[in-house]
Amino acid sequence: MAHRTDGPGRSPEHGAERTPGAVAPDDPEPRPLTESSARELFAERAPLGLVRGFSASVPLVVDGEAVEDEERLHADLAGPLHLTPLGSGDELVLAGFTDRGSMLAEARRAVGDGPPREAADRARGSFERVCTSNPDSLPDRVCFFEDAGEGGDVKCLGPGLGYPNLSRVHRGFLSTQNWNDVISSLSWCRFDVSLFDAFDWQGNEFFARKGCNVPDLNRFGWGDRAASIANWGS
Repeated sequence: MAHRTDGPGRSPEHGAERTPGAVAPDDPEPRPLTESSARELFAERAPLGLVRGFSASVPLVVDGEAVEDEERLHADLAGPLHLTPLGSGDELVLAGFTDRGSMLAEARRAVGDGPPREAADRARGSFERVCTSNPDSLPDRVCFFEDAGEGGDVKCLGPGLGYPNLSRVHRGFLSTQNWNDVISSLSWCRFDVSLFDAFDWQGNEFFARKGCNVPDLNRFGWGDRAASIANWGS
């Protein structure tokens, strides 16, 4: 497991200490997301199907039907899926929708539980997904981590911002690596957050509802998969 590179008094997104005299490339600025960005972004998505297959360790339900044969799903699906975790504990499932509006409606019906500050330590230690009914108490930035359990290198993203191409966002010692296909967990956030498995916010979407943490993307088949990300806050 890699080690976090932020030290005392340093913000996580500043990355690793650099060798004196070394010159690291500058990161591209995150792209602003306007109020209409989400609507415009999903209006004309190409029917590419599941170009990148995935395998979750929790039950997968697509448009209300349990999926028994994921290989068949990958072959038959005409367009990308919008995926979000629903439930908790033994009832946790990965819910997929061919219509993003239906996904959002179902995610909004989910009710959070527990105070975030107390639940955060428990969730981080047990890799348990926990949601709160008071997301306004959470930070407005979301942080993405290289490893499950919020470990390894970290990259944070403010509200209303997104990275359309994580292969251009630098990571690691001397910034010689990038963030494409690296993210394995994400922190609590006051706002909804999305990860996509293609550049330019295309492909399949993993939607993390505001007020929830995701300590282990691997259990949803989304570890080391994100190619672009968005924090939908305003």
